[in-house]
Amino acid sequence: MPADPIDSPPTLQRPWYRHGWVWFLIAIPGSAIVLGLAMLWIAVDTADSLVVDDYYKEGRAINQRLEKDQAAVDRGISLLASIRPVDSNAQRIEVVFSANPGVSAPEFIRLRLSHPTLKQFDIQATLKKTGSNRYSTDIPGITDGRWYAQLEDDQSLWRVRSTWRVQ
Repeated sequence: MPADPIDSPPTLQRPWYRHGWVWFLIAIPGSAIVLGLAMLWIAVDTADSLVVDDYYKEGRAINQRLEKDQAAVDRGISLLASIRPVDSNAQRIEVVFSANPGVSAPEFIRLRLSHPTLKQFDIQATLKKTGSNRYSTDIPGITDGRWYAQLEDDQSLWRVRSTWRVQ
């Protein structure tokens, strides 16, 4: 005769905190909270370096900058640049200037190298004339990758922009 269920020994139930699935299910929203707090901390602590403070002023200045680009085209100005290492911490930028006949080469050329995403890596330098239509300067070592270059004359009459690949 089968044993009566009342006479069978009781099975022991483990408490809820002893089950692994409970902790797995708690860990999913818990990790979301921890990661959300980490992202909030990064957002509050890090500056937005790509955001321009005065949009209106920047918008008005665009037309003036476009006029400088057109002035360079009208004068037939082209610049051939090369970058070579000087030592482990510096590089030399050399630029060859060419233009339509009658356009004189400036005494110096201002250079602005802008990193696409990190403003703290931007570099401004002045290239001095080293010979007939040749300019050069030493700059701190720049990282490999893409850079936005802007070169303009000493009187801010024209501007040439380009994207450089540094390797």
